[in-house]
Amino acid sequence: MKKILAVLLLTSICALAQENSASAPTPAPNATPASSTSAGTSAQKARQLLDQMITALGGPAWLSYKTYAQQGRSYSFYHGNPNSAGVLFWRFYEYPDKERRELTKQRDIIYIFNDDKGFERTYKGTTSAEDKMTKEMIRRRKHSLEVVLREWLKDPKTMLIYEGQTVADQQLVDVVSILNKDDDQLTIGIDVNTHLPISKRYTWRDADKYKVEDETIYGNYRTVQGIATPFTVTNKRDGEISGQSFLNHAEYNLALAPDFFEASVNYNPETYNPKAKRK
Repeated sequence: MKKILAVLLLTSICALAQENSASAPTPAPNATPASSTSAGTSAQKARQLLDQMITALGGPAWLSYKTYAQQGRSYSFYHGNPNSAGVLFWRFYEYPDKERRELTKQRDIIYIFNDDKGFERTYKGTTSAEDKMTKEMIRRRKHSLEVVLREWLKDPKTMLIYEGQTVADQQLVDVVSILNKDDDQLTIGIDVNTHLPISKRYTWRDADKYKVEDETIYGNYRTVQGIATPFTVTNKRDGEISGQSFLNHAEYNLALAPDFFEASVNYNPETYNPKAKRK
């Protein structure tokens, strides 16, 4: 009798399992896994936000400008505290890899960066810029909004990720991460109301292999020649302010001389002898 009950119970269980299996929904032949759908939605959301941001920046005018000139005052910081009274500067940029900075009221200290070379020009002459400074400029250039939005986004291997919302510079932002083919990632905080970029962040490793985080905060936007331009720029390193710039003038597509970003070394600071030069 016990064997008969056991057989009946087993038969009932098998029948119930078959019924449940038959009633379960059958996946469509070309159905996309939930994880892939989520990833696709994230990329689409990120792309939409980036397109809105580019439009807010000026659309075609921002994407196509060739040269950019700035004038203002910059301040350096140490451990988050200002360590100077500020210095006047004039900055000239030509997309994609040329930059010139003239410092002081007399504009007598000039730094020129052309491709992977850097130069320092003073009353003594022109010499190579410090290697650390040149590498810093090249790194910043590679992570500039111009390079990221004009070049990274064109590459089909670039990945876009929507990270959700957070607060940056006391403003609610949508966070989008952009990962290029070299696994270099840059994260942008986009104002939920104006759609303008508020923050930009990326990491790199120094000579000692320590991970360093650089962040740029953009503020005080003004429209110049149809382009939304931040007149306040704050740089942070590992969470501490490292520099600030305040503009009082900006201009796009300024005509510059063909040799404006050209320079060549004509003196060695280690062997420089002003007395010998006067002879």
